[in-house]
Amino acid sequence: MSIHMKKGKKRTEGFTLVELICVIAILGILVAIAVPSYRGIQDKSAEQVAISNARSNYTLGKAQQDMLDAGVIKESEKEEYHFDKDKNSAYWEGQINGKTYKAVYNGDTGEGRIESGN
Repeated sequence: MSIHMKKGKKRTEGFTLVELICVIAILGILVAIAVPSYRGIQDKSAEQVAISNARSNYTLGKAQQDMLDAGVIKESEKEEYHFDKDKNSAYWEGQINGKTYKAVYNGDTGEGRIESGN
């Protein structure tokens, strides 16, 4: 078998430079679309975690308030859950993924909301 290619016969192995550039361009476009979507999903997830934490504070705070009202525990034994008896709500404030969030949960409506997230 000869090492040299015969005239007129084209090489059929491998990829051409144009094909490689097209694939790289398509991958670049897909990454440019996917990264912002991923960040949006992360932010939305962090907001849901903050609201869930506020709901937990509400549940714990309400239970603690019921125990205070029943005389089971004393005011000095109370832990801070940021529960507001008059508004029937609680809040949670903290950091998630480097951003500070403040979420409020309303016991009357059963809804949570983000007051700030930066």
